[in-house]
Amino acid sequence: MSIKSDRWIRQMAHAHGMIEPFTDQQVRGGVISYGVSSYGYDMRVANEFKVFTNVYNVVVDPKTFSPQSFVDIQADYCDIPPNSFALARSVEYFRIPRNVLCIVMGKSSYARCFRGDTRVALVDGTSIALEEMATRAEQGEMFWGYSVGPHGRIIVTLLDNPRYIGRDSLLEIELDNGAVIHCTPDHDMMLRDGQMRAAGELRPGTALMPLYRDVFRGYEGVFQPLSGSFTPTHRLADEWNIRTGMYADLPNTHRHHIDHERRNNMPWNIQRVPAREHLSYHNAAFYGSADFDPHAHSEAIRDAFAQLRQDPAWFAQFQAAQQKRAQDFWTEPDYQQMRQQLLQKHRAYWAVEQHREQQRQRQQAYWDDVERRQARAAVAREVWARDDGSRREQQRDSARMIRLRSEITADMVRAALDQTGSIRGAARLLDCDRAVFRRFPELLAAFRGRAKKNHRIVALRSLPGDHDVYCLTVPEAGNFALEAGVFTSNCGIIINVTPLEPAWEGHITIEISNTTPLPARVYANEGIGQILFFESDEECEVSYADKRGKYQQQQGITLPRVEPPAD
Repeated sequence: MSIKSDRWIRQMAHAHGMIEPFTDQQVRGGVISYGVSSYGYDMRVANEFKVFTNVYNVVVDPKTFSPQSFVDIQADYCDIPPNSFALARSVEYFRIPRNVLCIVMGKSSYARCFRGDTRVALVDGTSIALEEMATRAEQGEMFWGYSVGPHGRIIVTLLDNPRYIGRDSLLEIELDNGAVIHCTPDHDMMLRDGQMRAAGELRPGTALMPLYRDVFRGYEGVFQPLSGSFTPTHRLADEWNIRTGMYADLPNTHRHHIDHERRNNMPWNIQRVPAREHLSYHNAAFYGSADFDPHAHSEAIRDAFAQLRQDPAWFAQFQAAQQKRAQDFWTEPDYQQMRQQLLQKHRAYWAVEQHREQQRQRQQAYWDDVERRQARAAVAREVWARDDGSRREQQRDSARMIRLRSEITADMVRAALDQTGSIRGAARLLDCDRAVFRRFPELLAAFRGRAKKNHRIVALRSLPGDHDVYCLTVPEAGNFALEAGVFTSNCGIIINVTPLEPAWEGHITIEISNTTPLPARVYANEGIGQILFFESDEECEVSYADKRGKYQQQQGITLPRVEPPAD
């Protein structure tokens, strides 16, 4: 069985009326393309639509569709409601030859697609190419990725129905992190402000919505653009489980990775367990017994500390570690919520005029005390009096070397930041002034979770020829993240048509599903689906016409039906 070319399609249409009316070339200007293509025919959708409605709460029975389930519309376009569908018909009337089978693919203009090797970011820390994703999905595998939710917060979502769409022209988008994206020119990309814009309308320098991920103590965190902080991905997966009813958000429970792999944040790998059970489990793993006595454990820790403190070297190291923890509180993303609560508490306190006045009086009384001023001055003089000249020289060197210290490279700074967990600690480790780090603004921005890479466009160019394209659907959010580190619109329109059997003829009834959370517009008298013609080496023994199929020579939108059994 071979696929037929444009030459064969033209010959069959002109000589045998296989397609009426027939357009013997691709019509593109200002419309969704239709007409003959290299290896297929892009049919048009007529201006008659039946839009599904649940106003009458009618059961959708595939054996007997009720007319009350639909609203009839005749217009130049049809807006399909979110997560709903409509029925339509083709403009063309088809007569399929006896030795030919036809398959209908959705138009990429409605699907908005990517090349098959485009990789999608998954919440288990990996990524997968769309083509492979489609193959594995057919075998029943499910995938979860990242999406920007309705209120601008990044969430975990199900990536549904990855699929082959057809063939179309592609645009190459190069990002400032070196990543390259290949998509159809009409595919919507999410801008940094959350708006969508077609890829063909983007320009170099355009900022796209970024996906930043990092690992903290073995757990992945996702940077939230709205709050400026990282959220652990396993918490986002836990939220998906709660939203979809996998389990309830019960108090006194902990989130637990079933396979113990901290980076595997697929929702099926996250469960809620009682807090005490969770602590006992990990205590058993660390201490070898599930019968954990917290009081005896605390007493053992106190005794151990008392013994260790007798070692001055250990105690000095312990003090340094405690100091680092205190510094981490003010710099690490993990403590962002606690810092915000503390800041809100301070703001609430100082918002009271009485408290501010009391503090002003305390400060005034302190500095009005001559003895205290003299004592502070004496301390400062003593510190500088002990200086052998090195302190003053160090101050001068710091001022001179702010933009020097050429031996300190970006890799050294990154390693120091990773090792110490703070900018102050990295400067101490490298024995330099923090001002030296001003030479590495992008590195510091990345460390703080405000990286300036991987979301600006560097260049765009069109690729020659047509290419196999794929996409997927995200019913919950309508967008998903690529491994390249940016968010893009999903393919929300799904075209469903049963194969056209040998010797069948009629107008094609088309099911158009909108799987997005927003209305989707379909334009009448423009392209809707691509028909591929496959010719067999021999004619079939029994054709659709021979069976006198109930959909033979159908004229308008035809609802499915099941005929009663013969007597």
